[in-house]
Amino acid sequence: MELRHVRGLTGISINPYRIIGAAPGDHLGLPSSTVTLIVDLDGGLSLSEPDRSGRRTFRCCLGGMHLRPVIIHHTGTQIGVAASLSPAAVRALFGLPAAELWTTNIELGDVAPGLARRLYDATGTVPHEERGPVAARIIDEATSVARARAIDPDAERAWRLIQHAGGQITVARLVELSGWSARYLTRVFTAEYGVGPKQAARLARFDHARAELETGGAIADVAADCGYADQAHLTREFARITGHPPKEFLAVRASEFSGAAAYGIDVDELCPRDVRSRPILTTTRRWRRHG
Repeated sequence: MELRHVRGLTGISINPYRIIGAAPGDHLGLPSSTVTLIVDLDGGLSLSEPDRSGRRTFRCCLGGMHLRPVIIHHTGTQIGVAASLSPAAVRALFGLPAAELWTTNIELGDVAPGLARRLYDATGTVPHEERGPVAARIIDEATSVARARAIDPDAERAWRLIQHAGGQITVARLVELSGWSARYLTRVFTAEYGVGPKQAARLARFDHARAELETGGAIADVAADCGYADQAHLTREFARITGHPPKEFLAVRASEFSGAAAYGIDVDELCPRDVRSRPILTTTRRWRRHG
């Protein structure tokens, strides 16, 4: 379920999930260009995170953008609601930049206790098929009362260009379009998103390539379509970001939640991403503000 216009806001998708009867195991929480909100309605979301020892368990987890996967440990049952939030949606809901959540996983209740309580209680007391609309209504209402400071327009335009191009745009091109210096643009961009334009483009390109591979694209074709120098470049990048080269990565993904389908259970992807093939941007219009 995508919320294309929540109070004029774009960039929110909501996906209830229900996985029962799978073999216990792990699931890769992959990098993407969105912030992830998970409302866990089973025994809590158990995570292992890069550079942090041990596991942490969350009831309502708000996970920032990142360039290395988290590991989600499960018992064979996963029930809840997953929401993907654009940086603009993070601003609208919580009044803070996505930069403050970069590589961080926190309890939603730490930043929005009322929203966390409402989402958990309301989605946990309705049937599975009603959880999406219920979560959408609650998030819609939350955006109506938020008082977020506006995103720096230069940072936001650069972000949109990167996403529109699927990461296939250089910092030099962004600087040319903006009319600002690379130093200034990088500074305002990093302050908003927690990472510079080059790494944001890397993340968007990976997100695009991952989606194409998971829908059956040949590795060489995906590499060419997504702007990698060659197949070896894509393979190296996947190994750095996911810990697995592409073929191994696909095998790992296919083995996640094994057994659930054999039981005839409805298996929804735990952390879906709304990623589509995007044309490379060709506009030459500058966006620099005047006056």
